[in-house]
Amino acid sequence: MDNSVYNQLKVYLKRKEVQYGFLFMIIMLLYFRTIYFDFNLDDHIIIDVISGKVNSLKDLFGIFKLSYNHTDYRPIVLLSYGIEELLLGSIRPAVAHGINVFLFFLICISALKLFRLIFDDTSESLLFAAVILFSVHPLNTEVVCSLKCRDNLISMLFGLNAFIFFMYFLNQDKRKIIHLSICILFSFIALLSKMDAIGFLLFGISYLFFYKTGKKTVYILIGIAAVFILFSVVSAIPGMLFSTDASTALKGKVTFTENPLALDFTIMNRCIAFTNTIFFYFTKLVPVSGFRYYYGYNYYAILSTTSFSFVGGLFILSSFIIILFFAFTKKQKTIVLSIFGVFLCSLYALNFIAPVAGIIADRYVFIANLFFCLFIASLLRFILLYLNKPTLIRHTFTIVAIIFFVISILRIPAWKNFKTLIDTDAQALSDSYEAMRIAAGAYFKEYESETNETAKQTYLDKSIYYAKKGVQVYPKNFLLYLFLGQYYFKANQPDKAIQSFKSSIKNDTSTADGFVYLGDVFYALKKPDSAIFYYKNGLHIEPKSQILINNISSIYYELNDKENCLKFNNDLLAKDSTTFAAHENLGYFYLDSKDTLQAISYFKSAVKYGLDATSLPIKIQ
Repeated sequence: MDNSVYNQLKVYLKRKEVQYGFLFMIIMLLYFRTIYFDFNLDDHIIIDVISGKVNSLKDLFGIFKLSYNHTDYRPIVLLSYGIEELLLGSIRPAVAHGINVFLFFLICISALKLFRLIFDDTSESLLFAAVILFSVHPLNTEVVCSLKCRDNLISMLFGLNAFIFFMYFLNQDKRKIIHLSICILFSFIALLSKMDAIGFLLFGISYLFFYKTGKKTVYILIGIAAVFILFSVVSAIPGMLFSTDASTALKGKVTFTENPLALDFTIMNRCIAFTNTIFFYFTKLVPVSGFRYYYGYNYYAILSTTSFSFVGGLFILSSFIIILFFAFTKKQKTIVLSIFGVFLCSLYALNFIAPVAGIIADRYVFIANLFFCLFIASLLRFILLYLNKPTLIRHTFTIVAIIFFVISILRIPAWKNFKTLIDTDAQALSDSYEAMRIAAGAYFKEYESETNETAKQTYLDKSIYYAKKGVQVYPKNFLLYLFLGQYYFKANQPDKAIQSFKSSIKNDTSTADGFVYLGDVFYALKKPDSAIFYYKNGLHIEPKSQILINNISSIYYELNDKENCLKFNNDLLAKDSTTFAAHENLGYFYLDSKDTLQAISYFKSAVKYGLDATSLPIKIQ
C-alpha cells in the first residue's frame, strides 16, 4: 500500500466516530444472529423471578426485594428484565438478546474511552487494537449470548463508566463533586448488578498508587475508604430487606460438587487452587482450550500439586511478576496497568477469596479479559519494536483478531438454545458431575415435551447415559441417583430404578425422596406391601409428609383394608395432632362411610393445620 494512502487511512481510523462504527460493525457481524436465539442455560433464573410479576411501575420497585437464584442479591439485572416485562408484557428472547448485544457494544466504546483517559495519545492505535481484540475474543461469547449473563454486562458497563468519571474527577478542575458523585453512583449500580465490579475499584487504587502525582496519599486513602464503604453497604442491603434466614441464604453458598475447595478452605488449599486456577484461566484467555457451559467437580484437578496445571500456574504467575517489574522499570504503562487489571478484575474468580461455583467459569473473567487483551496488544507491540519489526505490528494484530473472530463464530451457535448447548458440550464434560447432571436433566426435559416416540426414546437414552456418567464421577452423590432411578423407571427398567434409589438412600439418609420413589416403583410392580414398607420408612424422616401419608392411605383403601387406614391416620394424630394430611385422609374415610358430620370436622381441622389450594390430594405417580 502506498505510504501516503496508508498514512491517510491511519489518520481516518483515529477518528472517534470511525472507531465506534468499526466496533459496531464487527460486533454486529459476530452477534446479530443471536436475536434469533431462544432461552438457554440458567435463563430460568430470570424468567422464574420476573415472569408475570411486573405489571406497573410500583412492581418495578418491588424487584429490589427479590433474590437472584435464591443465593445472591443482584437487583439491577432483574430490574432491566422487569422493564422489558412491563413494556412488552413478557420477556422476549429476540429483544433480550438484542439488548445484550447493544450493551456489549457500549462496553467496548466505554473501554476505548477509558483507555484514552488513562494512557497518552501516542498509544491510540494500540488501545483501539486492544479493544478490537476484546470485541472478538471467544471467551466473551457466553456473556453476550446468555441472557442470564446480563449481570456481567451491566456490572462491567457501569464499572467502566464509574472509572471514566473517576478519571474526570482526577484530571479536571471543574465539577469535581459532580464527577465523584456519578463515579460513586455508577460503582454502586455495578456492584448491585454483580460483585465482580469490585475489580474496577481495586484497579483504581492501583492506578493512584503507581501513576497519580500530587495528593497521592490523600486520594489513595479516599479510594480505600470508598471501596470499603461501597462494599459494606452493598453487602448490608440484603440484611435490611430480607429476614435473617433469607439474608443468610443470599450469601451464595458453594457445594462440594461445584467445587471441592468448599469443604476444606484452608490457606494452603487456597494457594494451591489459586495457582491451578491461574493456569486454567490462562488457557481460556489465550485461548488454547475449549469453552464449556460448566466445569465443576472432578473436571479440573484444582487441589493438585503434582499436575502440569500447577507447574504451569507457577510459571505463568512468575512470568507475570517478572514482566511487571521489567515493564515498570522500562516505563511501559500499558503493560503495568494491564497486568494489574487482569489480576484485580479476576481476583474473586481465582479460588482464593472464596471457593467459586463450578471451579472456574468462562464468564467469571469477562472483565479481566479486557485488560488481558490490552496486555497481549502491549506486549506484542513492545516485542516487535524491540526486534525492530514495526511493520509487523498491524499484521500480527490482524492475524490474532481473525483467529479470535473465527473461534467466536464457531462457538456462538452452541448458545442457540439449551439443547444445542448440551449437544455441543456434554461429551467433553464427562469428568464433571454437575455438567452431567445438567445434561441428563436437559435431555429428560426434552423427553417429557417430545411427542414423537422415537425421539422420546432417544432423549431418554441420553438422559440415562449422562446420569450414569455423572454417578461414575461422583458415586457418593444422592441427587443424580434419584434422577437416574426415575429415568430407568420411565424406561421400564424397574430393577435398575430400585438399585439407583437404594444408592441414593445409602448416600443420604436425611431425605425421604428415595423412599418415596422406591414406594412408587413397588406400587407400579403391584407389590403394595413393599410400597407401604418404603413409604413408612420415608415417613420416619418426614413425619408430616402429605405425599407419603396420602399414598399409604390410598394403598390401604385399594386393598380394602379400611381398618388399617383408620388406625394409621389415628396413630399419626396421636403423635402430632397438627398433621393436616392425616385429618384430610380421615375426612375422606368418613365421607366414604357416609358420616358427613365427622368428615366435615376432619376437613376443617385439615384446613386449620395447613391444607390449602396447593395441598390437594396427591395420587401415586
